[in-house]
Amino acid sequence: MNSSQRTVSIADSIPTEVDRPDEFSNGMVILGGGLCGLLLAHELASLLGTRFGAAAPRIWVIESPGGEVPARDQQRPVRWLRLLGGEADYQFRTQPAEALAGRSIPWPRGRGLGGSGRINSMIWFPPTAADLRSLATSLVPKPQSNDNRLSGDSPTDAEQQLQRAFDRAQEIIRPEQTRWLSPTSEAFLKAVSGRVSGNFAAYDRLNRNGRRWTAVDAIADLCQSNAVAANRIRVVRAEVSSLEIKDRVVTGIRWSDGQTSRIANDAEVVSSLGAIASPTLLHRSGLTNPQIGENLHDHLIMPVVHSHDGQAFSDSTPDMTALAQWQHAGGGSIACNVAECGGLDETHCWQLHVTPTDYLRFPNDTRRPAMTIGVNLTRPLSRGRIDWTSDETLIDAGYWNDDRDRLGLLEGVRWVRELVKQSGFDRQLRSEMIPGAKRQTDVAITAAMARYSQTLYHPAGTCALGSVVDSNFRVAGIANLRVVDASLLPEPTTGNPTATLAMLACYAAKQLVRE
Repeated sequence: MNSSQRTVSIADSIPTEVDRPDEFSNGMVILGGGLCGLLLAHELASLLGTRFGAAAPRIWVIESPGGEVPARDQQRPVRWLRLLGGEADYQFRTQPAEALAGRSIPWPRGRGLGGSGRINSMIWFPPTAADLRSLATSLVPKPQSNDNRLSGDSPTDAEQQLQRAFDRAQEIIRPEQTRWLSPTSEAFLKAVSGRVSGNFAAYDRLNRNGRRWTAVDAIADLCQSNAVAANRIRVVRAEVSSLEIKDRVVTGIRWSDGQTSRIANDAEVVSSLGAIASPTLLHRSGLTNPQIGENLHDHLIMPVVHSHDGQAFSDSTPDMTALAQWQHAGGGSIACNVAECGGLDETHCWQLHVTPTDYLRFPNDTRRPAMTIGVNLTRPLSRGRIDWTSDETLIDAGYWNDDRDRLGLLEGVRWVRELVKQSGFDRQLRSEMIPGAKRQTDVAITAAMARYSQTLYHPAGTCALGSVVDSNFRVAGIANLRVVDASLLPEPTTGNPTATLAMLACYAAKQLVRE
């Protein structure tokens, strides 16, 4: 087996893995080893170490075992779509939606250390001013006698603290500028520059030297830069089933094999399991807040696919020159993350994602040269929900529950068509394949949207701040249980949420240490 076919093993690049203990004490137990969980562990270990020295509490990160994937698919950005539906994907699906032609849509969620960062397109989209305002409003604490935050906290103060947390997240992650753009993406950016309103550019990526970066690498960096802090972190590879809660206190963790570990009085639990698994954990643990699982939101993208006369883009085995370019300089087509560029319209109503592929068929069909300009509403109003049977998680995505979202996406498709025409980019394309040039009426375009729209992999909101979780990240009514992940977001982020979630994890770490 050659090196490109090896499965990824990251056990050597993280702090000590330990067997699950019979009791967790004097520390923080973080459930979930994705972006939020690992960045939270990173910052808590550093901050608590500075504050308490050798007496700093222990940080445990609990993540399910498994999720092994071929190294070339994990490391090479161009092959990230090969990870969907595989061992590193929990492979959730939505319930069939009448509004989307009765379709059930796959909802990929990452499995294993690194979480969904292992299987996504690595886009780093900084939070907008609107995102900061939305979160700041939810994070201003209501005055309470036992609140240890600064008495001067206000939405403006919270925005400033969030901005500092974002700066810290960027310092840890060091997102990378693109090292290669396809000819079609270069042509698109050249065509729209200065000719149409909006802000379009190549996206920064969660890459290092042209290779995928996940939050596991942040912990590896900590091991190198601050071994004392990193030594406070322990990783437990086990699957959590539910929590034992007595008198409004978490007293134990039930594992999938039926065993239980105790939670001591001096330990806290943080769920960073994500928008699907965090509400599922709360539900399985017997919490009855009717808002758990509600407020589910996601970005729904409509691909506008064009054919052209250039070369078809492929993620298959490259020639030796391209492989050498990537191995030695982190560049070339292997460094392409497929979702290469895009941006927002002038009013921030729509976001574009430009790919050098047929969005609906790649990577399974690369026979025809094609490129896609995908469009989504940035702030959809529709809300879905997660529900449960005795043995199943049911995802009702709620797409177009608010008819304004359907109308808004329809206008987005028309905007893309006008942008292509106004910029002159249409002269470099052959024909519009989807929705198709013949589909010009509202009815025809809407029918195509129902058939072809896809998730943009951004589910959030199911343990929202202000309804399930308070401004201290504490689950309402439970003394030692908190949530820090995408389920907190009361509203959709304007763009891709990874950067906002990294910011939120760094902010939460600061607040937890302040208490």
